[in-house]
Amino acid sequence: MKLTFGQFNDSYFPIMDGVGMTAHNYAYWLKKLGNRSLMVAPKVKGFKDHQDYKVYRFKSVLMPGMNPYRVGLPMIDVKFKKEMKKVKFDLVHAHCPFISGHLAKKIATHLDIPLVATFHTKYREDFFKVFNNEFLVDLMMGMTMDFYKGADLVWVPNKSTGNTLRDYGYEGEYEIMPNGSDLAIPDEESYYGFQKKGLDLIESDEMTFKFLFVGQHRWEKNVRLIIDSLKVLQEHGKDFLMVFVGEGYASKEMKQLVAQYGLAEKVRFMGLISDRDILRNIYAAANLFLFPSFYDNYPLVMQEAAALKVPTVVVEGSSCSEEIRDGLNGFLIENNVVSMVNKMELLMKSPEILRKAGEGARKLIYHPWENIVDDVLARYMELIHHRNPGKFNDINED
Repeated sequence: MKLTFGQFNDSYFPIMDGVGMTAHNYAYWLKKLGNRSLMVAPKVKGFKDHQDYKVYRFKSVLMPGMNPYRVGLPMIDVKFKKEMKKVKFDLVHAHCPFISGHLAKKIATHLDIPLVATFHTKYREDFFKVFNNEFLVDLMMGMTMDFYKGADLVWVPNKSTGNTLRDYGYEGEYEIMPNGSDLAIPDEESYYGFQKKGLDLIESDEMTFKFLFVGQHRWEKNVRLIIDSLKVLQEHGKDFLMVFVGEGYASKEMKQLVAQYGLAEKVRFMGLISDRDILRNIYAAANLFLFPSFYDNYPLVMQEAAALKVPTVVVEGSSCSEEIRDGLNGFLIENNVVSMVNKMELLMKSPEILRKAGEGARKLIYHPWENIVDDVLARYMELIHHRNPGKFNDINED
């Protein structure tokens, strides 16, 4: 007897962020372990699914002011609702507390099965971006915390994310279940092959120092600090290339700022890259990953960079800095241009410091999903056993 698990999230291919990649990897690796693994997510016009697991899509529209994110409309999608009624889930896992999360909760209640909910994101900042009204933000935060209170099990990916959840008013129990990376560590020969392909993609060479940012293009991720620092580097006469990968509502303004600063020849905007092989090649071509975000809790992109021995610069005191030890597995800066530029200039002339931190990042930050999914499945099984011991016994006998 196989178990049927559903992963529910409001962002999914081709609109991918760290949460979307997490949900995808849950679905992928749980299927690899022999389970029926399903994904439930918004439909994106023109995109065709090609995953190894089954994907159920519901109608959606663009979210105002939050491009490329979408608002799901499963309640008016008759075909989707008919499909869902046929699926007999054993457990559902919500990766966000909004449309798909409430859909998962409804299914869990109807089928009397466990609901796991992971808290990934600083939602208060998102609400302010959309509503810009303290009363509405507080109302939405109360509803969000009520969602997590209604789950059978709440997970966070690290301690800092748990602290954010507490700051938001959640008083219940939660567990830490770390996220992993689907980018495998290459052997030396493969690495140099990836690096060569990456250099061709970004139109650069081995001699030029290359900075990289991968993620949603939004001001909350502190990308202005990167661009302002690049301006100073250029004024200091430094030779470099900055590569931005991703998309988001701030993309246009970021490009305008780059042009205003006269940085167009030193900055590449690669857009959204969903192909993991292409993204891996770009990581391999980079010397240093820049991620000064205060918005992110546990960015998968830091692990992805670490798989290719690329260390990350983060702001001290941010959630991203929880695992970073300056010089050992990454680099810490203060949240200002002077600190960022000083660190960049130091590392541009210090290949041995970079090498040491890159190796430390691979050893201490990188965690492959296959090392995590066994723990995920074990906790799923415990929840199913607690809810329905008889079903658990049937599974064991099978």
